[in-house]
Amino acid sequence: MDILTAFSETLSELMLENNLSAETFSKAVKIDRSVIYRYQRRQTLPSLENAIIIADYFNCSLDYLFGRSATNPEVLFKSAPPFSEQFKKLLDENGKTRYRLCRDTHFAEQSIDDWFHGKRLPSLQNIFDLADYFNCSLDYLIGREN
Repeated sequence: MDILTAFSETLSELMLENNLSAETFSKAVKIDRSVIYRYQRRQTLPSLENAIIIADYFNCSLDYLFGRSATNPEVLFKSAPPFSEQFKKLLDENGKTRYRLCRDTHFAEQSIDDWFHGKRLPSLQNIFDLADYFNCSLDYLIGREN
């Protein structure tokens, strides 16, 4: 199953389990209702920021939300630190340099530098690729879990 389908189905299931209409949910998470509908219709993936808001609202892991895990762990997730902080920590923990990451993944050097210096966030696809590269969960990658 592709990520877009998995996300759409998981979001719809979570909303149904919690008796939430798109309108009620959109107000609760402050994401426009039309955007929620596009998520449910498999038209778009959320930004990283919106994915975190949704996962926080349902207290679920990002891996569960995007179908990378079949079960939702029973843990309390912490607020994610700025991505650049966690990114630097991951590079250090794995003994990787930005140059090595660029060579290994073919991410643009400018993108890696922007993430490192907190100028912008990676796309969701890049987040998935980084989690695979560092062999960690999405939540660990962004700092929601220890």
